[in-house]
Amino acid sequence: MSDVTVTVNGKPRQVPDGVSLFELLEQLDVQPSRVVVEHNREIRRKEDFKVTRVKAGDELELVYFVGGGAPITDDPLVVAGRRIGSRLIHGTGKFESNDVLGRCLEAAQPDMITVAIRRLNLEGGRSELEGIDLRRYTLLPNTAGATTAQGAIRLARMARAAGMSDFIKVEVIGDEDTLLPDPQATLEATRQLVKEGFIVMPYTSDDVVQAIRLYEAGAAAVMPGAAPIGTTLGLQNLLNLELIVNKVNVPVIVDAGLGVPSEAARCLELGAAGVLVNTAIARAKNPPEMARAFSEAVIAGRRAFLAGRAHIGLKAVASSPAEGVPV
Repeated sequence: MSDVTVTVNGKPRQVPDGVSLFELLEQLDVQPSRVVVEHNREIRRKEDFKVTRVKAGDELELVYFVGGGAPITDDPLVVAGRRIGSRLIHGTGKFESNDVLGRCLEAAQPDMITVAIRRLNLEGGRSELEGIDLRRYTLLPNTAGATTAQGAIRLARMARAAGMSDFIKVEVIGDEDTLLPDPQATLEATRQLVKEGFIVMPYTSDDVVQAIRLYEAGAAAVMPGAAPIGTTLGLQNLLNLELIVNKVNVPVIVDAGLGVPSEAARCLELGAAGVLVNTAIARAKNPPEMARAFSEAVIAGRRAFLAGRAHIGLKAVASSPAEGVPV
């Protein structure tokens, strides 16, 4: 059998002509159950790996999930009718090691974590999220890295092909410096993925009208940022976040830019359904303790929202009666 040249994850590679996808994965020492294969821009089902043949000029993408994302309670986060549990969605990127990430997850006890979709490393080495039992969590794959609607849609389809989740966090970045989302592309990707039956949770800016449009497009939740991704600048526009909460009839999950647990509590006090936190935990001096603190803050913020804050008055009112005071 002669060798032919194909493209695997963007690089030319010599493979036997007519080799099956299953045989090729064996040669690459890749477990078929742990990878999604896109062959000439079509996602191949795992049951077709043994009958799908590779020819000269074919293009292959091999992808898997990497880090990028509490027990069920009486007041769970519910998205598209799915009971999530903890209102803290935990990111999985930027951690010093998988051991640190694992200890953070144990401390925070999230029910949902984020995962990103990346090309499989064919050069060897330890894979991300190795040692993390993903079966314990509801996975929220994201389309991080996409800069077009079609790019986001393609990543979402790969995530579904892996069979890990119907949820998808749509991210379509429109500016490299601020990593702020592209409004038009985000809306386009949301509309298409909703049509395809995904549970779409788009990342957006704190633009109130854009949040409304995403809700109208069928988003199962809307995820406005508190500040640009990874900055930990904290809440920059409380008014817009509160307006978004009041304007859309799906969960609002504040995503990106939170810095400390008190800000997470503030989001929940305003009526946000939850928060997604990554950098503030991963880059803390003691990540597991920060993870625990965010988990506790989310519970306190939600409890305060349900309790209802006291009336805001402009005139001081004594907490103790004036009558009977000796003069």
